[in-house]
Amino acid sequence: MCHSLCPKLKSPNKTFYFLTFRVLFFSFATLGFAFSICGCANTKRIDPAIEIAQSPNPESLAAFDGKTHTRITWDEVLQRVANANAVFVGETHDDASAHRVEHALVNAFLAAHTKAAVSLEMLERNEQGDVDLYLSHTNTLDVFITNTKSRDWAGENTWIPWYQPMIDSACVRNAQVIAANAPRKYVSIALRDGYESLRTLPADEQLFFEIDESITRDGDWNRLKELMVEMHKDRAGKGEKGPLEPNDEDVDRTHRAQRVWDRTMGMSAAKIFAQQTAVIHIAGGFHLEQRLGTVAQFSRLCPDAKILVISLQPNATPEIEEKEIKGADIVIHTKSHFPPKQQ
Repeated sequence: MCHSLCPKLKSPNKTFYFLTFRVLFFSFATLGFAFSICGCANTKRIDPAIEIAQSPNPESLAAFDGKTHTRITWDEVLQRVANANAVFVGETHDDASAHRVEHALVNAFLAAHTKAAVSLEMLERNEQGDVDLYLSHTNTLDVFITNTKSRDWAGENTWIPWYQPMIDSACVRNAQVIAANAPRKYVSIALRDGYESLRTLPADEQLFFEIDESITRDGDWNRLKELMVEMHKDRAGKGEKGPLEPNDEDVDRTHRAQRVWDRTMGMSAAKIFAQQTAVIHIAGGFHLEQRLGTVAQFSRLCPDAKILVISLQPNATPEIEEKEIKGADIVIHTKSHFPPKQQ
């Protein structure tokens, strides 16, 4: 049942975040960040299967070392992926070329590790049973994507050509697939009512999310505030009506909700890593920037892991910009399509 790519095709509902209270508007700006400022447009696009098939071969893309800013070859990228036992890949969700790169990275990672797992932001912990039933050949692909509501995750008919190949690669190699994320239901509760409301939920529901009991106004808080202010100014500059500029309490609410996502994903990856299993985690870029978010949560629990952070930027230039790096070890321009750099 490890299906090959085929033209059949859970899309985070943007309107989920657009509630009337101004704090919930800002939750869209940040909790829905990957689908807002990561460039997920609602414009009509070509068939996702065709789009990824027409995207550049990963070997032809410009890749850079995050520390030296120098070009590196695709072989060097794959070697560094193989040498790491915890790889975090940050994507722009509606970038078809990024998904082709991710599949290649996952294949290289799985080939390098006899015991490995693919961890996905796109699947939530309450869906782990559906994942396992698919991997065990109990449920069909159609049942799997119907039960998880994944068919249109990054846009109409995107799941099968963009995300399913990574799951099927894991299936072929008998690797685990981890439904790593917290269901949005609990993130919404954290935003609206705080952690106390989450603590009162039944024990079986509390297995679906993690709470960071030591949360403070840290680096994640600072970057959320910066983003929220930036989005407010952008709306104001366009003459659009919207909420007032966020105050610190607004940021606190958004931060604790965002942390449920990042803490849950970080701990999901850490739990499987603790079983002597190498893990590659795929998520929206904001969750990994500056090695904060999900990476920071994982690092707190697995300080000895050989971590590699890869940022997939929808850029077509042959040169890297400082603002793109944001703590990544490797940056890949997914639109670049240049001849491979010679050794």
